[in-house]
Amino acid sequence: MAKVLTPQAKQRIRQEIFRKADEVGYASSGRIDNGHFMDELVEDPNIGGVLKEYMSKEKVRTYIKDAVLNAYTKQITRKRLSHVSPEKIVETTLHVHAHIIQTGKGKNSKVSVLRSDAGELFVVSGGTLLKWETALRRAIEIIASQPGLSPEGKTPRICLTLAAYSQNLTEADKNYIITALQAINVSAYFCLE
Repeated sequence: MAKVLTPQAKQRIRQEIFRKADEVGYASSGRIDNGHFMDELVEDPNIGGVLKEYMSKEKVRTYIKDAVLNAYTKQITRKRLSHVSPEKIVETTLHVHAHIIQTGKGKNSKVSVLRSDAGELFVVSGGTLLKWETALRRAIEIIASQPGLSPEGKTPRICLTLAAYSQNLTEADKNYIITALQAINVSAYFCLE
């Protein structure tokens, strides 16, 4: 019978990985650095060594990446996106004062629908800079699934709130993304800290 990873061991390993990820700046590191970091975690006797008692070495790597580091990155993203309200995002990017009329739940928890005093609708959807298309898809899905959001065929304006981790994001990079999204009438707001 295979050994089962106890909740206490899971929590201890998770905390240790989160601490180490903070130390190395995992969220803002590139693929190569993160690959080396992953190797270190697998070889660490307090992390990979403990996990190897419960699973094969190949599964240890998958567990660390899928169960722990993905949760770490999602936590960092939520924290970064929570620093500014959807109302402030619409006001800053579109220069319109609007109020939240609906907030998403579950996988759509980073999506809000807002209405201006003039009745104009907006959908604000959050995500990461690297996976901006997921934030866009969620905004489009909300619009498509709720016909009332497109009265008289007028589609709400979409604004993506993008969490960027890399300190290497230049103004030219931001302008490129803004220009590309404007081609499909979508605005972008960057959460850099």
